[in-house]
Amino acid sequence: MAFDAAAYTSSSLASALPVLTLIDTAGDPCPEWAAENPDHALALLFVTPRACAAVDVLVSL
Repeated sequence: MAFDAAAYTSSSLASALPVLTLIDTAGDPCPEWAAENPDHALALLFVTPRACAAVDVLVSL
């Protein structure tokens, strides 16, 4: 499932944390998801650059 298709609920915790903290604590994107959604994965990795398995998958496409 694409990250923009998920149903997110607003919480008071998300509004209390700074955006940089949320970005730093985000997990690495799934390599299978990156292979199925390369455009979304590139956009996500542009905003939150990480050295992870998803980068290897995107380079191999």
